[in-house]
Amino acid sequence: MSKIEKLIQKMKQQPNGIRFEEIAKVLEQNGYIMKKTTRNFA
Repeated sequence: MSKIEKLIQKMKQQPNGIRFEEIAKVLEQNGYIMKKTTRNFA
C-alpha cells in the first residue's frame, strides 16, 4: 500500500485528525496545484 493510499484510508477513518499538509499531498498526487496567494490589507 502506497503512502497516498494510507493517507486516504486515514482520511476515511479519522476525518478530524487530518493535517493540511496531508490533504495537500493527496491533492497534488491527483493533479491539483497548490497556489500561494498574498493578501493586501488596506
